[in-house]
Amino acid sequence: MPMKTITVPIGVGRTDLCKLIGKVEAGARVILTSHDQPKAVLSAYRAGGSPWRAEIPDDPKLYGDMQSPVMDDWK
Repeated sequence: MPMKTITVPIGVGRTDLCKLIGKVEAGARVILTSHDQPKAVLSAYRAGGSPWRAEIPDDPKLYGDMQSPVMDDWK
């Protein structure tokens, strides 16, 4: 079943935040807009697992010097 999407102006979202959170808990996604342009999304919180990590780190020598180009003067 597709998720219902609701679009509301930010001002309305501020006024009706508790109602919108109830709709999000029921499975809807809320897009907050300003001047008809999407600015933010309210969606259900999902607890994540542990962050992804490489078991064996790569050898930094494989990638060359990544700091020097960033430290060059910008002209």
